[in-house]
Amino acid sequence: MLTIRDLIHPYIAMTQKTPLSIDVHAGECLWIKGDNGAGKSTLLKLIASVLPVEGRHLEVSVPFSYLGAELGIKTHATLKDYQRFTKALGASCESSLPSNRELNSFSSGQKLWIRLQAALRPDRPLWLLDEPTRFLDATHEALLWDRVKLHCASGGAAVVASHTPVTSWVPDCHVLDVN
Repeated sequence: MLTIRDLIHPYIAMTQKTPLSIDVHAGECLWIKGDNGAGKSTLLKLIASVLPVEGRHLEVSVPFSYLGAELGIKTHATLKDYQRFTKALGASCESSLPSNRELNSFSSGQKLWIRLQAALRPDRPLWLLDEPTRFLDATHEALLWDRVKLHCASGGAAVVASHTPVTSWVPDCHVLDVN
């Protein structure tokens, strides 16, 4: 699903000590851990083609879904507007929250959960998740990891970037320490 060979990139060269080579296959979870500024988010942006990669160092061979660290939603739109938008993109954003409320009226955790609902697409074999639990309560964090485990068990894969230790909810993640 994902192959990286001998990647050295100017955006992460300050922290990167050796060229990066990794493979992520169906059924696998890769946990990218490191301190703030170590290059976790940058690596995910490179994989998602948000940032350019020169040469043939990186190949994503399947459709993917990317959840960046930025909230990236129009705060004056309503939840219903956001649901219409995600549906037009082929995603689903089910929520029990009031659909007529503006997104800026929800808590940071609620906004992240709304975005996760659209990003965790079963039709996208590879999920790229940047700090996906940073605002979640324990209940929603458990729900997230249950979805990730089910996705990987069903032949999908996930790449998770976090400064926190690997969660016990997804015990089979391979760890890439970018410090």
